[in-house]
Amino acid sequence: MNIFFKLYSRIYQKILYLSMFFLPFNEPIVYRGEHSISNIPSILKKNGISKIMIVTDANLVKIPYFAKILQEIQSNNIEYVMYDLTKPNPTISQIEDAFKLFVNTNSNGLLAIGGGSSIDLAKGIGVKLTHPNKKIQQMRGLLKVLKKLPLLIAIPSTAGTGSEATVACVVTDELTKEKYAINDPVLIPKYAILDPLITVGLPFSLTSTTGMDALTHAVEAYIGHSNTKKTKRMAISAIKTIFGNLEEACINPTNINARMNMLNASYEAGVAFTRAYVGNVHALAHQLGGVYHIPHGLANAILLPVVLRYYNHATDKKLSMLYDAVYKDNTLDTISAKSEGFIDKIFELNQRMNIPAKIKIDATDDDIFLMASRAFLEANPLYPVPTMFDILDFVNIYNMIIEKNKSN
Repeated sequence: MNIFFKLYSRIYQKILYLSMFFLPFNEPIVYRGEHSISNIPSILKKNGISKIMIVTDANLVKIPYFAKILQEIQSNNIEYVMYDLTKPNPTISQIEDAFKLFVNTNSNGLLAIGGGSSIDLAKGIGVKLTHPNKKIQQMRGLLKVLKKLPLLIAIPSTAGTGSEATVACVVTDELTKEKYAINDPVLIPKYAILDPLITVGLPFSLTSTTGMDALTHAVEAYIGHSNTKKTKRMAISAIKTIFGNLEEACINPTNINARMNMLNASYEAGVAFTRAYVGNVHALAHQLGGVYHIPHGLANAILLPVVLRYYNHATDKKLSMLYDAVYKDNTLDTISAKSEGFIDKIFELNQRMNIPAKIKIDATDDDIFLMASRAFLEANPLYPVPTMFDILDFVNIYNMIIEKNKSN
């Protein structure tokens, strides 16, 4: 990597880090626990909402607890309109369609119920409402929104993305097959409702991969160069909770305590990375999602230990501290051994949750280079990573985790 570009990037990251202390990172007002959805009517009335637009997906509307949410709204004589066409990795065209529905039905508030895709789609609607004459593509990047959104309530149905606490709206451009973020503090939802009952019965694979998504958020936030005391505290708390509860939530999907703990961990990880940023794992994963529609949590789970090991010894001290925080193990007595031990624990956790070590896709060398180029542009100069990767580094990592079909 060009030394002048690297210097420029580090200066850019430092300036951004300092400027963040002057931006309004307002955390959501959070309601936690079983049946916390019962707070929805009072929230809507308090904020003068006459018609709420519910943004969700077709699978979620089929679960019994979703009907209870609708009942809470209807029994309080509040009108609602439903958009339930959210797909994984929401696209710009989906945002445009949902925006038109919001306007045409005279809605004045947003209730996102679902995983990160539904919450991101709701944020995208908010972006369009503040800038109706601009294309979503023009809002890509940092601090392009700057206007207050309509009321946004987020109810996560998975414990992974932390979108209910973040400044990010991640969208997919279906024309270019790029996946990228719109980042602005105004995109943080005003309210977050963490009700474990909506996550009960979530399939094993979805629980595991979304949980690993949360772990990736917390680890990348912790090892980056833009931490604060609060983000470190939140990241460590999330990591300890995930290692202590994720397997149980997968194996016993009706364990309410494990489900609640995972929702709390996902939220804490979201708070951590929305201030401290993510890193090269996410830059790599976003391209796999945009081009090949690989679920984000799955991509992160596979990439996380590989990228941590690729950093070589640059993260040894911080990873050793995470090892001590999680395991309190005196058998490993050096920083490098503990660092390696932490990475091993992630590999082992993936194996126990049946997460593969590689992704099987029809990828040519040209495809991999294109994704690597886009990952490089996403990561640099923005992400305050322990080690800045050049395009070849990204190519190398893709080759390590992609199992090409024999035709290629």
